[in-house]
Amino acid sequence: MNKKTFNQASKLILPVFLAIGLSSCSDREIEHTGILDHRPEGKDGMWVIDGKSFSVTADVELDEDSGPITVGTCVGLEMEDGDVTEIESMDMTACQPVKQ
Repeated sequence: MNKKTFNQASKLILPVFLAIGLSSCSDREIEHTGILDHRPEGKDGMWVIDGKSFSVTADVELDEDSGPITVGTCVGLEMEDGDVTEIESMDMTACQPVKQ
């Protein structure tokens, strides 16, 4: 590959790499695990997990494979771009402090 071809190729490829890098930065998932302190009757409303409040919409996926999501149970919460995307029931061991 000569220098001119290389320069042309890099001008085409560089924007693609930048776009991929920028999109993955904005799509970061943040997980929060804790005991469910409060939840509304449905999905929509304010959920409180370990004293932290999360605004949840009806679009959120509830995963109850490890049991029903009720006050006092261990839950995991996933967020993407600042919005809650999923709340799942978890085994209580996931909410216990790690022994050292």
